[in-house]
Amino acid sequence: MDIKRLFNYPVETTAPTRKRMVATMLLVWLAWFFVNLGANGLFYVSLHGRPGARLPGEILYYLGVSTVGIVVALHLSKKWNLEMPLLPAKRGLGFWIGTVAFLALAVFLGVNAMADQGMTLADVVQQPPVWIVAPVFVLGPTMLAYTLLWYGFYLPGIRQLLGGSKAATVLAIVLTAVIYGVYHLASIDELLTLPAMLEEILITTCIGVAFGIYVVLARSLLVAFLVNWLINWFVFTPVETFHPSPVLWPLGYTILAVVWLVYRYLWVQEKQ
Repeated sequence: MDIKRLFNYPVETTAPTRKRMVATMLLVWLAWFFVNLGANGLFYVSLHGRPGARLPGEILYYLGVSTVGIVVALHLSKKWNLEMPLLPAKRGLGFWIGTVAFLALAVFLGVNAMADQGMTLADVVQQPPVWIVAPVFVLGPTMLAYTLLWYGFYLPGIRQLLGGSKAATVLAIVLTAVIYGVYHLASIDELLTLPAMLEEILITTCIGVAFGIYVVLARSLLVAFLVNWLINWFVFTPVETFHPSPVLWPLGYTILAVVWLVYRYLWVQEKQ
């Protein structure tokens, strides 16, 4: 197997109509929402008397992450020829200042989110190393999907849909953040009251705006991915379900690998 060709492959580009772009974006969002809704429903059931529902929920969740969040988002971004800058060609002083400020904001928000759940970094360092790194492995596929879906597909896609001007870019940042925030209504295993839902949407929308601004100004999906991974480590480290047995750590990556191979060698090959 040619490893380079596994990830570096051509996709025939098209110039979709606005109607087609809107319809496609809506369908992708609905697919993402309902996969998360179904998985979170199984998580809720597993916490209320049926622990056996946990594994099917994990499998469904990672199938959604791999298919919708990674494969579909990446494929459409390539097909529509959307901008997906991993790093800017020139990384000057402004890039580094902005990145440090962005990272500091992420750490500040993360530490506060951890404290709101009754845990501090001092508590974390007292835990075994396996416990500390478990969320890192669990979150990996999700953070890749977040980056590709929201900032590699929706943000540049909405900007292109609106004409690509500066005003369109600002509006695209806001709209991407809003639809990112609203999708969190799928977290029915956690959000059981209207105030909790509204608070979650507000917080995640604000975070989405911050990430959108960074991606547009710094032109770096790679840094956005790493910072998102970091902030979510802070948020989910206090959550017990993010500390599974190391035996289960490869689950998400295994599902992603299978989905990617099916996409790469069955779907893409047929389209060429």
